[in-house]
Amino acid sequence: MSFIRKIPIRSLALLSSTIGGIYLIDDKYNARTLQRNSLTIWNGICIGLDYKINFRPEKGDKIDDLHERVAQRILRVCKFNGGLYIKLGQAIQVQSAILPAAYQRTFKTMYDEAPAVDFDQVAKIFQADFKCHPDDMFDDFERVSVASASVAQVHRAKLKDGTPVAVKVQKPNIKKQMNWDLMAYKALMYAYEYLFDLPLTWTAETQDKHLREEVDFINEGKNSERTKRDLEQIRSLKDKVYIPKVFWDYTSSRVLTCEWIDGVRVTDKEGLARYGYKLHDVMKTTIDIFASQIFVTGFVHADPHPGNVFVRPHPNKSKKYYQIVLIDHGLYVEESVVFRHQYSLFWKSLFLMDTETINEICQEWGINDPEMFASATLMKPYNPKTALHIATNQKFSLKDAYEMQMALKERIKKFLSNTELIPRELIFVGRNMNIVRSLNRELGSPVNRINIMGNWAVKGLGSDWTNWGGNAKTFNEKQQQLLGKEGSLMGFFSQLSFVLQSRFNYWLFRGTLLFISIGFYLTKVRESIEIWINGRDGNSRGFEDVLDDRMKQTIEEKFGVVLDQKVFEG
Repeated sequence: MSFIRKIPIRSLALLSSTIGGIYLIDDKYNARTLQRNSLTIWNGICIGLDYKINFRPEKGDKIDDLHERVAQRILRVCKFNGGLYIKLGQAIQVQSAILPAAYQRTFKTMYDEAPAVDFDQVAKIFQADFKCHPDDMFDDFERVSVASASVAQVHRAKLKDGTPVAVKVQKPNIKKQMNWDLMAYKALMYAYEYLFDLPLTWTAETQDKHLREEVDFINEGKNSERTKRDLEQIRSLKDKVYIPKVFWDYTSSRVLTCEWIDGVRVTDKEGLARYGYKLHDVMKTTIDIFASQIFVTGFVHADPHPGNVFVRPHPNKSKKYYQIVLIDHGLYVEESVVFRHQYSLFWKSLFLMDTETINEICQEWGINDPEMFASATLMKPYNPKTALHIATNQKFSLKDAYEMQMALKERIKKFLSNTELIPRELIFVGRNMNIVRSLNRELGSPVNRINIMGNWAVKGLGSDWTNWGGNAKTFNEKQQQLLGKEGSLMGFFSQLSFVLQSRFNYWLFRGTLLFISIGFYLTKVRESIEIWINGRDGNSRGFEDVLDDRMKQTIEEKFGVVLDQKVFEG
């Protein structure tokens, strides 16, 4: 009898020892891979069941609580697992404008500084990559990092000749964890796509590819040098932007050494004021840089958040001149020539209300809701019957919260009905534009972002007048349709008509930009006068604030998704 009683105790001891051993091995030698993936899978199952059970019409009044519960669960997983999970959480934060308010509030913290690792871990990476201690390579290598992000941290140091440098060191185990992390992420996306009947996996391979490139610091160094060459080709920008030099002898796949640059963040109003720089000038240059990448060079920085964009006094000119400094070149997207041309044409067509071209491009991209895509591109409600500078006060009848969110789901399914055709460049171009919009907003919207983007879209189209003929067809195709026999009198008049139409469309576009600019400045003047008359404190509402309010109102009234104001604060 006593033997029987001893069996459970022995079994329990054996089980405890086995679990403890697995935990220690996983913790010390396997970069917590088993723990991290177990946590991910368990929470993924819980989230799926929570939505399946509780997202129902009869529980419409509890939907906000459901979103809050799930968002907090995802946030806890991201913070516990760290590493690439922080990147995935940041991806959710960037796309939070299309998610319920709970996600917008919860993931606002994802760009807060991540915890740094101890210096002894940094020294081990140097020993593995360079076969020496950091002090053997540098003078004054600071033990405490000056900045820490999801996959790396930055230490200040000096080369042996006294040159100050920033040394970016990858956190340990990132590459070891990567394969399992991305596998778990993909598995959850496939499961959710099946459970919720929404296209969620179409971005998975693209995200996988770019995340792998982002943790290769040799690739990041090459990206920075290519960006420098690209921007030097743009006459209006080459003296206004600076890319720090890479020191290749002190760089590996996990260590990147660049020259140290002193400056202030682009959103630091007080710092810019100390230098005497105008917010309008600084923000216009910043938008010019990224718009030139999107529409002209086709090599786009996909992570231009405030910590990666600095302003410094121009080293070779008087104090009133500045330079924008771009750092962290790990996440880039290279646009195809065809995509860049079509995207430029799409923007031009938005200003001209050229629905034929808009529909043609969207159809070719597999997007079946051009109006929704146009709104997402401009980050303001778009109506193909209303010019961009004309406001609308149209009201929509309210529906039940569940029905409206289901309507949004159906519209997204329609929007993404053919994901094979959607250009993958849109994922990261949209990310760039959303972050740049938040920079403009944080500075009080000193510039009209949409106008600047429109102008660069035209530069991206080049000087070919056939791009102004009214739709996406080339001039030769139009000739075949309109001219009949080449060289005929009818052909001459058709060609003349097309040339005149092209010039008219161009000047119509310029006129539209002019009216938008006038409206932008009149709004600022009016609000400044109102503040002065009413004696109110504070700043006037900026351009981005107005667009944000229109977008919030439209999404809430059409789909019942109430956007938290913090989502527009970057």
